[in-house]
Amino acid sequence: MPGLSNLFRSRDAAPIFRRVARGEIEPALRLILGGRRGLADDEHVLDFLSFAVERGIDVNQIWVAEVGGRIDWALLPTVSPGRTMLLLAPSRLPRRNGAEIVRGISQAIADYFHAQGVIFSQLLLDPADGEVIKAFVESGYEILAELVYLQANLRGNESLPALPPGWTMQTLDGGDAAQFERTIAASYEGSLDCPGLNDRREMTDIIAGHKAAGDFDPRLWFLLLEKDQPLGVLLLSRSAGNQSVELVYLGLVPAARGRGAGDLLVRWALAVAGLESRRHLSLAVDSRNQPALKLYYRHGLARVGARVAMIRDLRASPPGVSPPASTAISAG
Repeated sequence: MPGLSNLFRSRDAAPIFRRVARGEIEPALRLILGGRRGLADDEHVLDFLSFAVERGIDVNQIWVAEVGGRIDWALLPTVSPGRTMLLLAPSRLPRRNGAEIVRGISQAIADYFHAQGVIFSQLLLDPADGEVIKAFVESGYEILAELVYLQANLRGNESLPALPPGWTMQTLDGGDAAQFERTIAASYEGSLDCPGLNDRREMTDIIAGHKAAGDFDPRLWFLLLEKDQPLGVLLLSRSAGNQSVELVYLGLVPAARGRGAGDLLVRWALAVAGLESRRHLSLAVDSRNQPALKLYYRHGLARVGARVAMIRDLRASPPGVSPPASTAISAG
């Protein structure tokens, strides 16, 4: 029966994983930006395209899963300094063979970018997207943490806190870059903030990643010292395209904890953000890091969202992740 044969042929075709063609960018973005109820609308797509231009995101890097001539799914990888990339993913799985397609397209992207020097692939997914999270776990990703996003509204008249006797503050532009790096490394000891990342990245990659978070300015990286001994670091960045300063990282060496250094650095961050004429201070913190959450809540930051952070080390290929031999892959 030729009619029935034609009806089922496209559905049963092997998926092809490839870079997006120019005329497919808009429908691919509708998939990626859409919610659980359907595709993204025109306004959402246009807003993202404007954001992409501001942030230097190349939408030509989108990868699609084509099945029988139709785009069933898509991912947008964005490569960052520090040999990492972030995948922007849809909130829903494809209707047919969803887990298989996620495995195939994510592996195709991993192979392509690992060959170009990327070693970590990351995802930030809505906690409600359980099926998508599960599919990525089955594709070799691990859940790193649930990140809580916090924000404080600024009055603009916050004053810099007075430093205790013997304490000083240096900035990266006038300080010792190596001492910043050593202090950041020391702050990881016993840290409750994404401990699964400890010892997995080189310090040069960590620093590069922090510098890439927003508009880097060495005058907004602070090192707190007591009699020339480092207590902690505060790394701030102006967020591109909005009125926020991002608290990229706050870390204390073990000997400084419980001495009020964290409170001082948060107050310092709020004051600096106000001096920058920004409306908000924003940050993300591991939901399991209760001491940090209490610290930030104490200074008026409020929860504005959450994401599940996932990571995959591209240097390791877990068994069963590679796409089937019959699957076609093209980098375009």
